[in-house]
Amino acid sequence: MTDNAAINQFWNYWGKAKPADSGPKFHRLVYHSLDVAAVGEAFLEQSPALLDLFCHRLQCSRAAFLSLASFFLALHDLGKFSNTFQLQRADLVMDLQGREASARNYSERHDTLGFWIWKEVARDGILDDIGLTGIGPAINDWMRAVCGHHGMPPKDRGETDYHFRREDERAVAEFIKAMAARLLSDEAKRVPELTGDGFEDISPSLSWWFAGLTVLADWLGSNTVFFAYHDESGCLDAYWDEARVKAREALAATGVLPVPVAQDKTLRDFFPYIENASPLQAWAQSVELPNTPQIYLLEDVTGAGKTEAAMILAYRLMAQGAAQGFFVGLPTMATANAMYGRVYEVYQKLFDGDASLALGHGFRDLVERFAESVLPPGPSERDAAQRDDTASARCTAWLADHNKRVLLAPAGVGTVDQALLAVLHSKHQSLRLLGLFNKVLIIDEVHACDLYMEGVLKVLLRFHASMGGSAILLSATLPNRMKSGLLRAYAGGSTSGLALPPLEETYPLATRWCQGDAELLQEKLASRPNVSRTVKVRYLCDKEQLYADVLAALADGKCVGWIRNTVGDAVDAYAHLVRHIAPEKITLFHARFALGDRLKTEEKVLALFGDKSSPAQRQGRLMIATQVAEQSLDVDFDVLISDLAPIDRLLQRAGRAHRHIRDTVGERLRQSDVVDQRGGSSLWVLAPPWTEAPAGDWYGASFKAAQYVYDRHDQMWLTAKALQEGQFSMPGDARRLIEMVYSGEEEVPATLHEGAIKAEGKGWAHASQAQMNSLPFDKGYTRGEVGDWWADTKTPSRLGEETREVMLAKWVDGHLLRWDERVWPYSMVKLAARKMGNIELTGSDEEREVYDALLKTLPSEGKYCTLLPLTLRPDGSWQGQAWSAAKDERDKSVRLLTWLYDDELGLRIRESDATDAASD
Repeated sequence: MTDNAAINQFWNYWGKAKPADSGPKFHRLVYHSLDVAAVGEAFLEQSPALLDLFCHRLQCSRAAFLSLASFFLALHDLGKFSNTFQLQRADLVMDLQGREASARNYSERHDTLGFWIWKEVARDGILDDIGLTGIGPAINDWMRAVCGHHGMPPKDRGETDYHFRREDERAVAEFIKAMAARLLSDEAKRVPELTGDGFEDISPSLSWWFAGLTVLADWLGSNTVFFAYHDESGCLDAYWDEARVKAREALAATGVLPVPVAQDKTLRDFFPYIENASPLQAWAQSVELPNTPQIYLLEDVTGAGKTEAAMILAYRLMAQGAAQGFFVGLPTMATANAMYGRVYEVYQKLFDGDASLALGHGFRDLVERFAESVLPPGPSERDAAQRDDTASARCTAWLADHNKRVLLAPAGVGTVDQALLAVLHSKHQSLRLLGLFNKVLIIDEVHACDLYMEGVLKVLLRFHASMGGSAILLSATLPNRMKSGLLRAYAGGSTSGLALPPLEETYPLATRWCQGDAELLQEKLASRPNVSRTVKVRYLCDKEQLYADVLAALADGKCVGWIRNTVGDAVDAYAHLVRHIAPEKITLFHARFALGDRLKTEEKVLALFGDKSSPAQRQGRLMIATQVAEQSLDVDFDVLISDLAPIDRLLQRAGRAHRHIRDTVGERLRQSDVVDQRGGSSLWVLAPPWTEAPAGDWYGASFKAAQYVYDRHDQMWLTAKALQEGQFSMPGDARRLIEMVYSGEEEVPATLHEGAIKAEGKGWAHASQAQMNSLPFDKGYTRGEVGDWWADTKTPSRLGEETREVMLAKWVDGHLLRWDERVWPYSMVKLAARKMGNIELTGSDEEREVYDALLKTLPSEGKYCTLLPLTLRPDGSWQGQAWSAAKDERDKSVRLLTWLYDDELGLRIRESDATDAASD
């Protein structure tokens, strides 16, 4: 069938364009629409779990939904029929429509214009014209999903008269009819009618994932490597057949499709070093798994093999078809990187096909190669005339930040933030939801979530459960309040509710709930003898005495780890002790190093204190670190020191003392029946002097910066009270200690009440903020009361002080180079946003041009980060200058600060400038 362009005016609109060069300079809108529909159809055909879920919810056949989905996807760019969009390229309007026109203000983006014009033609009876009857208002849920492909839903209301001519409206109607004629089968037209009242109830929830499918299809369908420009009119049927072939080729070149899972694997296949499974691991490989969505909470001591237990559970779910991949979310960048190394050796055995493991924050060479293969962005149109971000530009900008790709791979490891952003008002959150679909969501160190993150995690669990996803939550210690809330959240997204019974007080404990079950499975677990221990507590108040004791322990040949609560405190301790210790014997490890340097330090720490470290490597060595060493870092110290921290953090840190079984000189013992021979495990705690009657500033007087990190000083006092017992046993005392501090039932001195009430109020305010910032599942993919959704870097996946990414660069022979020659994230440091505002450039105009050129190579051309140029100093460190951030336009307190950087101490303010600067 040949389409007559003289009759069908929709041929005369461009959809994609580039400046004139060799080859066609535009791609017809009708062709681009079919490209995107073809990619979406092909993705659904090759993602049977997603396709079947849509079909099951809508009670229709695969063929019917593929037809309906292709039709909706083809309508994603209706807004490009607008006169205001087309006039961005008046030359093409002349070529295609033969009319001269003065430019009109393109004041509304085409995604929103598409939804507005859809509602206009719908009111004019287009649904009756194409035979899509009985669909009702629910069709708007699907149209918001496809029109909102710029990363957020379209605006709901607005006037179209300024943007669309009458000829444009007629072209839209003709186009919709043409797409229905080619894509919409008779069976598909009846889906809303056959689904009945359920169609209106189901459509909002399904729209979240259909929006993600549209973004993915639009990005791949805009890639000119696969879909070359066609500027000639022709036969739609022939082009549709061609586009479907190209769509499969495009998807085959990405790493986003499901990969077959290996069968008949056991724990030893994945972890050959485990000769005897721990009780938790044994339970994970033997517990009966119903073929329904399910959530697990695994609580066990540090070193009990929770990661391995979670991986075997995830594999078993994948092997029986209940999932097609996994994502591991961890509390920090450092823990994500550490977990990557542990999972890397396993993931290839999980799949029969070529699956890639993506790390959201590691940026190792393997990850860079993966990043180049997953959703490769196509060539940019480089068309300055277009005010819209093109699909290619959006794809390139989003994917330039490697950690976003992590959710699109069959297997991924990253920070929990990458998953939480899926349910916040964050641009392209729908793509994250699509990436998490049918994956086992594994959240490690879940107790590390504050009330805000916990609130957002609950929303994520509800979304995940609603689409049949399973989850595994890991924690060494978890308050019952938090545990019951997470279970209820997951159950709230399922088709069956949960009447939560009393929670078991035993520990270690494996808890499971499956959709459809009336009861929880709560199974008490034993502990391996080599992780069951009594930890002696040494409560210290005199820092100078602690320094002396550290030096004495080092002189005795012991390896020592000290975990401090702030970067500033860690640097202070390092500066004091490095005067007495050979520099090669002391390592400073915190978050304010460029990522490349931080990864080198992490590898050094693992080599010196990790599972394979030798007595010679360990002897007389000291690590001073912050919370980056607290979780998921497989290190072992003879002596472990900690600043006073909340009890769950202390229990985590204590797990880094005698973590690996060793003999008296530190040689690793690997027999299953041996115990550690270094003497009893102990934890030294630097804390305020103990008193039953503390002053209101009891904690802050000793820890001036950390008092803002841990602001529940009543809980800090209860932790200190628990430490007065002089020892604790693991796992026996874990639940008692946690509930003692967090249950709210223990008496606290009146002097701490005011601060506690203030901090508690702040915490519940944060929990309320989580509800406000999270997406309303039941309302579907709508913009709601939020105007423009936030960019990822601005979306609050966790509250607290606003941070900013600082990219370091260095002047070398007149050239400004990345601090690390690899991709930009290796040169990145995160700072409190208040610390650094505008950069001070004092060089020539030529140097300014060099700076601006490098700035344009940053993700989003530096819109959401700061580029700090550094110059080499005679002492070997590097320095740059920047103004402190202004609170507002009238703020007169901004100061010009000199920043220093080296791979020994990290990024810091020069001491002479730091007198009045805010503390870390």
